[in-house]
Amino acid sequence: MNVPFRLHVLAGLALCVACATAQTVDAPVRAPEPVPGGDRPAAGPRPLPPGMPPMPPSEPVDYVAGIEVGDGPVRTGAGGVQLRGPQVTASHARGVNLTSSADRVNGLLVQGHRRFTLSDSTLALSGQGKSDFDGIAAGALSRESAQLTLRKVRITTRGVVSTAVTATDQSTLHVHGSTLMAMGGALPSGYTRRIGPGMMEPPTPLGIVGTARTVLVMGEAKAYFHDTSITADGWGALSTDAARGAYLEANNCDVRVLRSGYGVYADHGATVVVNRSRFNVATFGGVIAGEARIAFNDLHSVSAGNTVMIHSVMGRGTEVARLAITGGELQSTNAAILVKSANANIVVERAKIQASNGDILLGVVNDDSHASRAEKGVDVPGIHATFKDTRLNGNILHLDPDRRMTVRLERTHLKGVVRDAALSLDAHSRWTATGPSRALLTGLVNIRQIDAPSGVVIEARAVPELQLQGSYPLASGGLLKVE
Repeated sequence: MNVPFRLHVLAGLALCVACATAQTVDAPVRAPEPVPGGDRPAAGPRPLPPGMPPMPPSEPVDYVAGIEVGDGPVRTGAGGVQLRGPQVTASHARGVNLTSSADRVNGLLVQGHRRFTLSDSTLALSGQGKSDFDGIAAGALSRESAQLTLRKVRITTRGVVSTAVTATDQSTLHVHGSTLMAMGGALPSGYTRRIGPGMMEPPTPLGIVGTARTVLVMGEAKAYFHDTSITADGWGALSTDAARGAYLEANNCDVRVLRSGYGVYADHGATVVVNRSRFNVATFGGVIAGEARIAFNDLHSVSAGNTVMIHSVMGRGTEVARLAITGGELQSTNAAILVKSANANIVVERAKIQASNGDILLGVVNDDSHASRAEKGVDVPGIHATFKDTRLNGNILHLDPDRRMTVRLERTHLKGVVRDAALSLDAHSRWTATGPSRALLTGLVNIRQIDAPSGVVIEARAVPELQLQGSYPLASGGLLKVE
């Protein structure tokens, strides 16, 4: 071969056959079955997921809120909040109009073991927050074991780390038919960039800017959004962080990121499910970090960056992210699925994926100084992608020497370049190489399933079972050279 075949693709040849036929198939992430009693979380804290370092402890917080609902009497009007509307009871309020310009003041706080519903209301906060990990200055905050429901509520925040809604601890949040906006604010003088509690902007290596996330789900909290508009000026619209089993679900929602940032972020230990929704985002449709899951079901997404970016930071090099895309249309400017020094199980089924730069799946080395590293001598799981019932017009490129990439096509036609990936095709799939390619052929692929136009050469190796060696002219004039 004129161009040396990458050693990391050839290493563990026998393992690649199994990877292409078994490990690439991962069941789509589905919403958990409802727990009797209103999704009440199990008692007691769960341990941190393996590989995730503990976050530094937060300082105790004395919350100040316009409406405070807990195990004691309901309190209203604290912190100079202007509050108009009917009386707030221990279980519900309707028609509330709440405004506040004070720093570190929450609009609505529900904690303890309370169930509370707010409906047909407006909350507007313009004060500065302190720590969105603690939900300070959130428009609505559920914490401890509380269960909060918002119906037809409009929440707008205009302050640094002032989220529209935050759910933390073991609380449960339900949002229906509402409008949530976080526009951020100016960083305070003397702020020092950090990662973890107290950070007021996203980590630099993400390449995004902003000073507030619209939705933040922490710890073991669960949050469900239905028929809701969620807008972020920057940073992110739907986010999890410091997760210990956090679950976030969006159904028939409109998600926008105006200036810079992501639609959803699944932090290590979290699951995010998006059903029948629409994204228009400035940078990433979704981000997965470490051992986390995202499922996009019938999502219509437009992203000026990537549809999904997968990375692993501050953890172990053996962590595996899981991405399931079923149905929908996903458009991106850059690579549709970008994997940065991470292991991933990816399943794409019946989806229309388009990337303006022509790359469907791209594996690269992460330049983040906090990136999880593959230990010497440890065989990392690698990247395993399965495409089912899908027409793919774009490239599959692997530039990460620390792990393998295996791709399986099932009832799928791929038209694009393949570089340094192991490729298998079922009997109903085809690959047409549109430019010079390098691949490891596995499974039961037949030469008649591979094509390339005149002048295009595919350099390949094949598993011994295929008994392929030599040069094979292809139907459209290209050439397959098997070493």
